[in-house]
Amino acid sequence: MNDLITFLIYSGVTLTVLLILLLFNNRKQFSITVLIGILLSLLLLFLTYGASYLENTIVSFLIVPLGSVAPYALGPLLFNYVKSVYNQKVTLKELVQNLVPFFISLLLFSIPQYFTQAFSNNTLHNNLHLVSFIIPFIGFGYFIYYVIRSTKLLKRYRISLKEQYSYLKNIDLKWFSIWVYGCVTFVIIDVISGGILFIFPSLKFVLALNLIYLTALIWYMGYYGLQQTPIFLFQENIAVEATTSEKTIQEKVTPKIEDTSDLKDKLEALFQTSQLYQQQNLSLREVAELLNITDKKLSTYINTHLNLSFYEYVNSYRIKHFKKSIRNGAAKELTLLALAFDAGFNSKATFNRVFKKQEGSTPLQFKKEVEKGLMSSNESI
Repeated sequence: MNDLITFLIYSGVTLTVLLILLLFNNRKQFSITVLIGILLSLLLLFLTYGASYLENTIVSFLIVPLGSVAPYALGPLLFNYVKSVYNQKVTLKELVQNLVPFFISLLLFSIPQYFTQAFSNNTLHNNLHLVSFIIPFIGFGYFIYYVIRSTKLLKRYRISLKEQYSYLKNIDLKWFSIWVYGCVTFVIIDVISGGILFIFPSLKFVLALNLIYLTALIWYMGYYGLQQTPIFLFQENIAVEATTSEKTIQEKVTPKIEDTSDLKDKLEALFQTSQLYQQQNLSLREVAELLNITDKKLSTYINTHLNLSFYEYVNSYRIKHFKKSIRNGAAKELTLLALAFDAGFNSKATFNRVFKKQEGSTPLQFKKEVEKGLMSSNESI
């Protein structure tokens, strides 16, 4: 058992360093830089748990003071990662400002520990040793605070996505939400294992749960983070400014009545003749350029006058196209999924969810109803 956990520790560290190096070679985007910071923070936590299990004095001396304050960095990094993916204006200065609590804890706790650990009988060292049990709990609380902020921010961005894109696959950071819930679970596991170790200090094998789970979190984050690309959202500034001057902004972006009198006809004609909805990655900006208007104006028109998001508007055409294909008998030669992709959907789950919401039945049920109706009409003839 000990050999297995030791192997897990060394392989986990090696693979995490490899992930960081891969990201470092591809750090053109600021979000990648933030992701490297996240993985470094997770690596510090991993080494801290590993050192506690192996009882390695040298590693403990070097890592534990940093690992104890790593949650103070991890929380703000997660928050800024979400921002940097959707808003390319996030700067290093802004990130550093959010990391001030981490630098303070580093200055007041971690650095002094390096000078006092060598003197085990030193009163200051003993006091710091006691504080070291408190620091992680405060840090994890601070981390949870930023997890909540990150979740709320991501929710707001997802609303903006539906205003500007006709698809959500690979751009809604669903994987990040799953990872965040995984982090909360890790905190719970850590509290439980910490309680067990406090009562039964000899049961150090429970740290293996932390190590295994933390390894999974690191690789999940690294795998999806490598594939994630920045997403343009023009409404970010509007969303921020709306808290201070909502009325002024509404006046700026809301089209005048005379400007939108024929926009509905032009928009419908564009979709019906060009069948733009069949483009799986269609965006609001592309449609706005074809109509020779601003994306903000088009978004406001669809929201205000049609009471729909751009995502809902485009998918309504896709559903109509799919239903027409079924009625024309296309399902005899192609699968339902193939017909959905032909209509413009790029995800089976999204197609089923949108169809169910709009029609109140599943695509398969609709197909059977159409076939049943055709059979009935043939029999009557």
